[in-house]
Amino acid sequence: MKKPGWIRTFLIVACTAIFFQSSGAFCADPGEKGSSVNFALPTPDSAQTQTYLGLDAMKPFKVTDIRAKIVVIELMSARCPHCQANAPIMNDIYKMIRADSGLADVKVIAIAIADDKAGVETFKKQFKTPFPILLDESREITRSMTVRGTPTTMVVSTEDAEVLFTHPGVIPDADAFVKQVKFVKQLEAMGK
Repeated sequence: MKKPGWIRTFLIVACTAIFFQSSGAFCADPGEKGSSVNFALPTPDSAQTQTYLGLDAMKPFKVTDIRAKIVVIELMSARCPHCQANAPIMNDIYKMIRADSGLADVKVIAIAIADDKAGVETFKKQFKTPFPILLDESREITRSMTVRGTPTTMVVSTEDAEVLFTHPGVIPDADAFVKQVKFVKQLEAMGK
């Protein structure tokens, strides 16, 4: 039996909404939100990275040392096919943030889990990654938190290293993600 047009449209919209809810799109992971990321990050790989992050010296640093209000951190692996699929989306997020004067105090970095420098350099060249990718070869950083898989993208306050929200998996819409970052930044500015 053929369904009337409005029922079919309703079912498509409902299934789409369920898909985005189940994928975790822009939903804070209750196990992560509110936690802190107090791990040490490795020495920046270049003076350009040091300048972009506003760091005082070429030495290991913490999220709270970054001169920004918020930092978007993607936990990824150069060999992960989902991270490879997310690479162009993260590039778009970085470009949108850089182009928006209201987000001038937001930085983007990635942390490569268990990758070596050569693997990350190949990834950066292949995907033309414009933001810093820091190494976590020994998994010291990721052992200090719950990572359910890669990619996982966190939005973190640099004031207290508090995780404001996380997104597990490939980000379906760069524009919607950047709007969520703006919203969270506004809430932070209001002290909520």
